[in-house]
Amino acid sequence: MIVVPGPASQKLGIEIGNLLPKADIAPIKFKDFPDGEIYVRIDKKVKGEHVIIVQSTYPPQDYHLMQLYQLIDAARNSEAKKITTFIPYLAYSRQDKKFLDGEPLTSRIVCKTIENLGVDEVYVLDIHSKLVLKFFTIPVHNLLALDLFCNYFNQISLSNPLIVAPDEGALEKAQIAAKALNCGCTYITKTRDRHTGEITVTLKNMDVANRDLIILDDIISTGGTMAKAIQMAKRQGANKIYAVCSHPLLIQNAKERILEAGATDIIGTNSVDSEFAQISLASLFVKEFTE
Repeated sequence: MIVVPGPASQKLGIEIGNLLPKADIAPIKFKDFPDGEIYVRIDKKVKGEHVIIVQSTYPPQDYHLMQLYQLIDAARNSEAKKITTFIPYLAYSRQDKKFLDGEPLTSRIVCKTIENLGVDEVYVLDIHSKLVLKFFTIPVHNLLALDLFCNYFNQISLSNPLIVAPDEGALEKAQIAAKALNCGCTYITKTRDRHTGEITVTLKNMDVANRDLIILDDIISTGGTMAKAIQMAKRQGANKIYAVCSHPLLIQNAKERILEAGATDIIGTNSVDSEFAQISLASLFVKEFTE
């Protein structure tokens, strides 16, 4: 068995390789050509081996996707016996439906490309839309980071904590976390002004005064809704507020926006190579892979 840590997930891939019994880690070489084209090479023979490629596809998505495609093709051309990919953040998973005539179904393009290149099995983390999983005909596993977050916060001293879901659809996940942490939960409601377009957020039927809040989301992108929720909670007297997500994309000034709104910390996994990737996915992947 050989683990190939892709350029976007070097640390995570190496950690997985060290945790998996009897696994070797393949070094890779990668570079950009002057014209912007990219190059990768698996610097180890993989013929007849089960190859595990670890490559997330966070922004720049197209760049990291092309690296992933090249790694898969390199392993297949080198006659790997089996190819498994762990793609913690699967790019374009939010483009899972067509709304207008002439639009592509981009998430399907990504899934079919991965599959057609010769991958045998796929692992992802907290996929934004489970509809995307149906675009694969090969085995696909959607790992959940919720237990990792619960373990993290069980080791922190919290004052009357409250789990907050970003919307009613995510309430079930918040309820599971609340049970694990022996605390309450609620969700955010959003209303848009029909004239100005401004979004107002409120917490559903819950007093947050003097409580520590854990706002739990799958993706933090621009951080706009998260910042609004934090500001509102602070005005209502909340104590510490943790902005928690599986995928800390934190586009543009999202980091500053969230922290300036009053967040105590931003907690994410290393599905994204970020300064806020405080929780490793290595043990979760190894556990699911070896079961």
